[in-house]
Amino acid sequence: MAEGEYERRVVAFLDILGFSRLVEHADDPEWRRAIEGVVSVMRQTLAPNPTMADLRFTQFSDCIVISARAEPMWGLYGVFSGAIMLCDNMLHRQVLLRGGIAVGNLVHTDDVLFGPGLLAAYAKDTPGNPPRISLHDTAIEEVKAHDTVWGIDSYVRTDPYDLTPILHTLEKYERYTATPSPGAEALEEPAKRLASAIAGQCYKAAHPPSVRAKWLWLERYWNDSVSKKNLLTSTFPYRP
Repeated sequence: MAEGEYERRVVAFLDILGFSRLVEHADDPEWRRAIEGVVSVMRQTLAPNPTMADLRFTQFSDCIVISARAEPMWGLYGVFSGAIMLCDNMLHRQVLLRGGIAVGNLVHTDDVLFGPGLLAAYAKDTPGNPPRISLHDTAIEEVKAHDTVWGIDSYVRTDPYDLTPILHTLEKYERYTATPSPGAEALEEPAKRLASAIAGQCYKAAHPPSVRAKWLWLERYWNDSVSKKNLLTSTFPYRP
């Protein structure tokens, strides 16, 4: 390990909710295919990117670590956008993520992963919490240092239920304008599919109360986000 690899980095620690249950049933080919699908989504969503603040990605068991050098804007942007894309792609598979993001010293190589930055991010992944990515004070301080120039604060939201600062993983749905432009993503159909899936998980799936509570939290978050402009579908048409 080179001395220069221990450096100040933005780090996200993410937990795949329900993954251990999939693994428990891995002897069943159908469940194995589900596991392979989840892992495939991760691999297709995230990849190392040396040109974006040395963005790195590691997955072990049901945990994911994303990190980047804490360079002005690019470290935050790389980790924030990577975590948001992963949450979105997982949600399309009806898989939830929970975790934390912090800034601190870290070694993140193919062989070594440790440092106080990782511990701070891991500490925000509190068991029993909603499926949200909580922001450590160090991440908030980093955002404040750059938001006036880069607008990175648009990725930060306060959970209205306990005022925890969180990564706004539904940001693109909230700001959607439906205005045609080159390269713009049309979200009407994906939003309908997500709204239907979320409602199904809340009101039709045979979940224990602790799991249903997580989906109900996400439903409120989804409906609040899409209601800002009323251009995308809420879960209300899909409720029983």
